[in-house]
Amino acid sequence: MFNKERAPNFEANPVVKISDINSLLGYDQIIDEISKAIEVKKKENGKVCVVIDCYHGVDQKEILDNLVSKLDADLMINSEQAKYPEEIIFDKFKKFIVPEDRTYGVFSVGYLTEFFNNDDVISLREEIDHTDGVIIIYGVGASIIHCGDILIYGNIARQEIKDRYRKGLDNWGAENYDEEPLKKDKRGTFLEWRMMDKHKRSLFDKLDYMIDFNIPMKPVLISADGYRNAIIQVSKRPFSPVPIFIKSIWGGKWIQKVLGVHQDWENVGWGMTGILDYQSIKLQCGGNIVEIPCMDLIYYKPKQFLGKKTYYTWGYKCPLHINFLDTWHGGNLSLQVHPLTSYAFDVFNSSYGHHESYYILDSSDHSSVYLGLKEGIKVSNMVEELLEAQKGTEIFDDSKYVNNIPVKKHDHVFIPSGTVHASGEGTLVLEIDAFCFATFKLWDWGRVDYDGKPRPINIDHGQYNIEEDFQGEWVYDNLVAKQPLVEK
Repeated sequence: MFNKERAPNFEANPVVKISDINSLLGYDQIIDEISKAIEVKKKENGKVCVVIDCYHGVDQKEILDNLVSKLDADLMINSEQAKYPEEIIFDKFKKFIVPEDRTYGVFSVGYLTEFFNNDDVISLREEIDHTDGVIIIYGVGASIIHCGDILIYGNIARQEIKDRYRKGLDNWGAENYDEEPLKKDKRGTFLEWRMMDKHKRSLFDKLDYMIDFNIPMKPVLISADGYRNAIIQVSKRPFSPVPIFIKSIWGGKWIQKVLGVHQDWENVGWGMTGILDYQSIKLQCGGNIVEIPCMDLIYYKPKQFLGKKTYYTWGYKCPLHINFLDTWHGGNLSLQVHPLTSYAFDVFNSSYGHHESYYILDSSDHSSVYLGLKEGIKVSNMVEELLEAQKGTEIFDDSKYVNNIPVKKHDHVFIPSGTVHASGEGTLVLEIDAFCFATFKLWDWGRVDYDGKPRPINIDHGQYNIEEDFQGEWVYDNLVAKQPLVEK
């Protein structure tokens, strides 16, 4: 039961104070700062090229109307002028997008330059060479066209991009405004973000300014020296990233009542508190808040932030992920399995699988965890019944195939990749995992999502990742943590 007298002490909006670094808020101040920088460069060179590179998701029209058009340019170039049209992009990269799959693609290789027509890039460079005065190039990959005399990067948090997808943002140049957000996320995850992240990494030491474009019409500018300094400061101290909360059809009430967040929502199912791939960090620089993706910390100072051993093993990635799963007064999570490393590598071009554990932070009198197969189960028989259940003609009998283990507060179960599992209703789980990207849903209890469609079921992938050996007594002996009494 909830303690009604307990006051929530969760920090829902953490901010890290950065010393001795200033920032500028709003277009008027930003225009004034950049205009001064332009005048300095003009005196040195007679002409100046300003490049405003950015991540897709930054509002291009907002930049054009409120920044680019106010800088008295003699030539304005949008990077889209050199980008391949969508039909060519799609043909070049459809093997990574996997059009027939709603959820999963293949992690792309290559660089952002592959989105651009080299002949058009050369033509634009020639136009720049023959233009005097102020030249401004803006848009995704703008620095590919010209490195510029003044280089600015427009930043945006990953979750803000995902939210804008849901409000109608298309993928980069795809004009798929009305496509379901799930497919937009997929294209971002497997194709666009991979290449944009590589491109951003290459610019850190070249930048003159960074602009936070997360809040419409309220950009915040910080000098690149200040930006780099801020990352160095954060890499030396503990910090809390900005938590992300998501409602779900299985979502519960614990997070709302105990953490005190989103109490006007119908539920909260998922609370990301330590998944740096998606989260951002808010920096107080002077009198303003600058929000940047947490991954910028890893991209700029990976050894300092992750430690050398982790960096050498995992590269530009924090392998540890932590989040809440809330089914209190909600419903069961989908019955699922995570990919083995071998499968993730062969099918998705991912270099790691997905291992996790459930620490039971709170429980009701009927809390349970679905974990591993029952003794003697053959995966082929289970998959056959799962496929039949997907036809809607019968209900999958989970009690026939999967262990349902009662749990109580402070219990801990291990879930190596290949383990069929789910958190049962009435439970608050702290999920601690080494996350690759994928959850293969096997059975979702016959539910539909908020869009009225059944959530994607991934038996086509999941069947090849279920470890048949993870069953019966082996599960209880090896995956359920024993907590002997050491002292009383």
